[in-house]
Amino acid sequence: MLMKASPARTATPDPAAGPFQRASALSRRIKLLLWGDAGSGKTTLALQFPRPALIDLEGGADLYGGKFDFDVFRCSTADEVTDAVTWLATHRHPYRTVILDPVSAYWDQLQKKWSDIFLVRNRGSKGYRFEYFDMGPREWQTVKAEHKNLLRLLCALDMNVILTARQKPLYADGSFMRVAGETHDGEKNLGYAFDSVVQLYRDPKDRFMARVQKDRTGLLPTEPFPTSYAVFEQAFGIESLARPSRIGQGGQVEPQPERVIPINPGPQAEEGEV
Repeated sequence: MLMKASPARTATPDPAAGPFQRASALSRRIKLLLWGDAGSGKTTLALQFPRPALIDLEGGADLYGGKFDFDVFRCSTADEVTDAVTWLATHRHPYRTVILDPVSAYWDQLQKKWSDIFLVRNRGSKGYRFEYFDMGPREWQTVKAEHKNLLRLLCALDMNVILTARQKPLYADGSFMRVAGETHDGEKNLGYAFDSVVQLYRDPKDRFMARVQKDRTGLLPTEPFPTSYAVFEQAFGIESLARPSRIGQGGQVEPQPERVIPINPGPQAEEGEV
């Protein structure tokens, strides 16, 4: 059963309450993690959200330019991803949705970035292996801190935020390589940052299906449903999903001209799926 998102209500500050205000329902942007196997429809679904800007780490945009209207920023490093998200947070732009496709590749590149740095910087440490660096707890703390910072930047955007992730085996605790199911391919705590986590898959009849694993909003179906953007639009409301983005302090737009960089238009392409 779908629930309709409530319209935003403005809370009236109570001087006697100090920094606190009366709680009220907010018209929230969707913060969504989509994960699934190749060909499960992750990118196809994400690109149907209003006015998308795609941060493309694997060249998948080349498959969708002829089917969807979107702009793309092609990149290959973790720093480029952070730069693109920072640009969206600090510039006036026409986008309503940002898609990081896939976050699995960002996580891989972030680990490579810091492994290369430690390989040069920490030659005298026990993790140094000449051709690669075996990161210990202190090094992993640095990597995860940067990962958390990107998630904070993304979730602070007044935009629909959609991350796609590959699927990988989930191994049972306390056992050696015994597969207990599937999970998203990325940093293991990734799902905690998002209001909604949805697995996409094909059922035995080869139908595209979605299964909600987590939903803080309480708006998405509790049972598996056919993959469809219409379900999300009905749940969250087009007014919330398509309203203009606000940036700067207190939701005020900074006085910068509207421009469309560093995103580039998606190319024409043949049929395809990622």
